[in-house]
Amino acid sequence: MMSIRTVSLAAALTAFAGAGMASATDYGTLRTDSRMHNELLGASVAYLLDENCSELGLRKLRLLNKAFSLRKHAVSLGYTTNEVMAYVDSETEQDRFRAIAEPLLASKGVVKGQEETYCTVGRAEIEKRSFAGSLLYER
Repeated sequence: MMSIRTVSLAAALTAFAGAGMASATDYGTLRTDSRMHNELLGASVAYLLDENCSELGLRKLRLLNKAFSLRKHAVSLGYTTNEVMAYVDSETEQDRFRAIAEPLLASKGVVKGQEETYCTVGRAEIEKRSFAGSLLYER
């Protein structure tokens, strides 16, 4: 199974990440920034919907554009591209977003192991034009 990192913008950020990753960086500002949180959570939700519903797909070009924009925002907060990549790539952060996304989806009617519930929620997100919905399409 692919990690949430794939959808939560790391692939796009990798293309611009240069050499090594940052090591001991305080990510407090990234964790508390509402835009960073909301967009990474939306990407995590979209990933989970895509992975669990064969009728939905990810809009990869749109995801890439969102990634560039979010990276620019994170840089404006004082982080380097490498630091942003390390944050997005962090297993701790990936687990944190999954721990938020899964109960959020459950509250919307997703039942783990029942594909149609993921599809129903995904279609609702697309219809609502939520951030997660904007990253999805019906196949």
